[in-house]
Amino acid sequence: MPSIRFRLDHPTLPALRARVAAEFGPDARIVSATEVRLGGIGGFFARRFVDVEVELVAPPVAPVAPAPARPKLTGIDALLAAADRVERAEDRGPLLAVSTETEPFTRLLDDLKSYVEGPAAPPPAVLVPSAPLAPSAEPGSLVALVGLGDDAVVVARSLALSLDNAEVSFGGSISIARGARVDDRRSAAAARARGVEAGSAGILAYGIGPGGPASVSSIEALRSIMADQVWVVVDASRKAEDTAAWVAAVRKQVSVQAMAVVHSAFSATADSVHGLGLRSGWSDAVG
Repeated sequence: MPSIRFRLDHPTLPALRARVAAEFGPDARIVSATEVRLGGIGGFFARRFVDVEVELVAPPVAPVAPAPARPKLTGIDALLAAADRVERAEDRGPLLAVSTETEPFTRLLDDLKSYVEGPAAPPPAVLVPSAPLAPSAEPGSLVALVGLGDDAVVVARSLALSLDNAEVSFGGSISIARGARVDDRRSAAAARARGVEAGSAGILAYGIGPGGPASVSSIEALRSIMADQVWVVVDASRKAEDTAAWVAAVRKQVSVQAMAVVHSAFSATADSVHGLGLRSGWSDAVG
């Protein structure tokens, strides 16, 4: 028997039976009624409906009387009838062929598919490292390497060798017995003067500590140093979210031009540091 499915806005059972009988006749039978929820947030505030399937009783088919046979036309009557048929066909115009291979039909199918399946998910973002940045080699310039703890020390010493033994100074939370300190504008000016006299750039290894008020003060002090370049030294083995947090705090105080990456060998996701959107200047994965 034929059946029909329709949706009601959460009716009561007596009201549902009455509506089915009124619309489909007393012989119609409710086959199933399923509650569904639409909309809402996390299952709350959703609208409740009932999907109802009704089995219909097919009406008896009345016998169709055969059409009376048309009298066969002959002679002039047959010719006139043929002319009438040709004239009616010309008035209707040519028939338009409907093809499922046309572009409008293809667009229609695509629209229906996107409506049913929802919009296609965007492809996953691919983190592409930008071109590397070299440290400033201008005599008297100052390149500040900012990192957690003592991470900046090994990078500073490596860059100093590449810049003809540039002077390495220390600041922030880094405490080294041998080496000049740069923590403010005056000590930064002295480091620049030594660089001009020696004909080389200066490298500052600057630590911001593990956190707390001391780290905040160290980050704020970076503004007074006024380095020509500021690089952040990021640990590839740390969580990307934690690294992004302290790097963002540094970028609120000074402009950051590049990053140096340490501990790459201890991370299975070392490339995640490229999500910071900074140019790479040094990495222990390269040497």
